[in-house]
Amino acid sequence: MIRAKWMRYDERTNALDNLAKCYWHIKTVEKEKQNWKWVIITLHSAIYGFAISACRGTNSHSVIEKTKAGTDRLINFGEAIKRCENPLIMRADIDYQDYKFSKQQKDSIRRLHKVFRNNFEHFTPKFWSIELHEMPQMILDCLEVVRMLVIHPDVALRLKTSEFKKAKSYIYNCKKIITNSKLYKETLNPTKE
Repeated sequence: MIRAKWMRYDERTNALDNLAKCYWHIKTVEKEKQNWKWVIITLHSAIYGFAISACRGTNSHSVIEKTKAGTDRLINFGEAIKRCENPLIMRADIDYQDYKFSKQQKDSIRRLHKVFRNNFEHFTPKFWSIELHEMPQMILDCLEVVRMLVIHPDVALRLKTSEFKKAKSYIYNCKKIITNSKLYKETLNPTKE
């Protein structure tokens, strides 16, 4: 007789898994530049998952909307980010850091989502060349947004201590790899040709 084996996810552990995969791919991008695609896809999914966790508060139905057909669906990425910037939704009256994303972070999130992730996920027949020097700063900005979402009390309190530590470690190590990368250093000190 075979005993059932299960894997279980919720929005937080799914986001944590995506962050772990982002870290795994960040470790490879210096040697395999094609893996920037996977960094983008997994980081986008991590942001989305942690944004849903943060803005849902204690009511999981608050992030579900009805379609015209009357079925339930999760709020979209843009709406989740928008709600994470709303102090009324994010309970800014409790003792936590301000969740107003910087203009640069908003632009990086927008580019990650609209320019890169959507084009990878819904790839149309084309030739697409991507200049990579903008990747490090965009990824660093988005990782900082993930950090802000992870430390939000509604997320942090529902993560196990070990999961919370893993999330912080993945973010720290991703940032460290990026800031030590040749690509990032070239953006700080461009040579003139």
